[in-house]
Amino acid sequence: MAARVVTLTRSEPTILERLYLPEIFKGLARTLGHLLKNLGNMKGLPTIQFPEMRRKYSERFRGRHILKTREDGSLRCVACYMCETACPADCIKIEAGEHPVLAYEKYPTVFEIDLLRCVMCGYCVDACPKDAIWMTKDYELSFFDRKSAILGIPELTEKPSDTDAAGPGYGYRPYEGESPMKKAGQFEPSGIPLLPALQERGLAINRMPPPPPPRPAAPPAAKAG
Repeated sequence: MAARVVTLTRSEPTILERLYLPEIFKGLARTLGHLLKNLGNMKGLPTIQFPEMRRKYSERFRGRHILKTREDGSLRCVACYMCETACPADCIKIEAGEHPVLAYEKYPTVFEIDLLRCVMCGYCVDACPKDAIWMTKDYELSFFDRKSAILGIPELTEKPSDTDAAGPGYGYRPYEGESPMKKAGQFEPSGIPLLPALQERGLAINRMPPPPPPRPAAPPAAKAG
């Protein structure tokens, strides 16, 4: 049986079709229809008017990091490299130095986090034995160059603007959710009560005079002729 051949003749497009005007007007009409519909139902929109409106995020939100400080203003970090070791993205760089207060042993002379490499996993917070690094709810992390995305000690040190009414507030932190005291951020490691005594000990050691210089060696006795 012979196949049936159907020949289709393509009509020539009109001038309007060549200029895509019908499609353009259809798209504009659809957009205008959505605009008018949304203007009449602003409260029912799934989006928010950022930055005037902001969503409320979980207390365990993993945002920008901060370094906690002691009552004397020094960093709690003792440069133990635990967070750098636990980081799966290898985005933390630490260099240690000797602290002038001997009770604190070491402190970070360099503490940097590359936020372009960070995956916001919170492993650094879990690994820290001194409760020195927390995370905030700050998610507005945009940079014009890579250098600006590497935060050092001045940028990471906790500031009042991090926790005031207009600030992002605390996010993921150690032991969050285990008790009201810890959830309020009042938890401190058990060794903290010993710090005043250790600090006094360190100050006493620092006040000690330096040891006297060694005596010069006596000249060897001359051999009898």
